[in-house]
Amino acid sequence: MVVLKTVMLLIAGLLSVLAVRHVMREMQPVKVKANSRPSRPQAMRRLRQDPRTGIYYPEN
Repeated sequence: MVVLKTVMLLIAGLLSVLAVRHVMREMQPVKVKANSRPSRPQAMRRLRQDPRTGIYYPEN
């Protein structure tokens, strides 16, 4: 009976260690590559107002 309890304790300990290792591995931060675009600001567009309608249009 003592042998059976010891074997069950060892199996439970081994499974616990494996479960903890699996959880710790899943909690590691995932390496994700950032989308690297050149960080240049876009040029400001100048707007021109149509005198009749008052609507602004970009200058070309």
